[in-house]
Amino acid sequence: MFLFYLPPITGQNQNGNERSVNISASATVIGGDIELKTISDMGIIDAQRLQQENIVYINPVFDPEAGIMRARGAPGALIRVSYLEEMEVTRREGPGKLFFVYEVSGYAGDNQRESELLDQIERELRLNDEGEFFFFIGGRVDLTEALPGNYDGEFTIEIEYI
Repeated sequence: MFLFYLPPITGQNQNGNERSVNISASATVIGGDIELKTISDMGIIDAQRLQQENIVYINPVFDPEAGIMRARGAPGALIRVSYLEEMEVTRREGPGKLFFVYEVSGYAGDNQRESELLDQIERELRLNDEGEFFFFIGGRVDLTEALPGNYDGEFTIEIEYI
């Protein structure tokens, strides 16, 4: 499970109204002997500075703002990976929401540029000789209905041995 906590960054929507959004991530593995660790959070702040519209896009293969997670398990093991592609996150304090369409890429080493998009519902992959596999998390974030405040949501990635 990949948990997003969304306290403030500043930006403006199309009407010129200021609202704030941020994303940080933590990972929790439930059961099994595969360890999942968050290496870095998705950088919506930097990505939003580079884009003028209410849709922020982070390419998981090329953008340094992509989140990074590392799975660690049995060396050379075959694993099956799946994740929920879309999520709507609501504001804790009342009205306001964000809509995420995630894109995830992966590679057996810590090399984002070599990673491959995981665009199937389920994907079979292999841990490297050290028992590691890296995931790079990006996608589209729609900030159109975002209001200042805190947003909570979860990005869930399931990894299991085959």
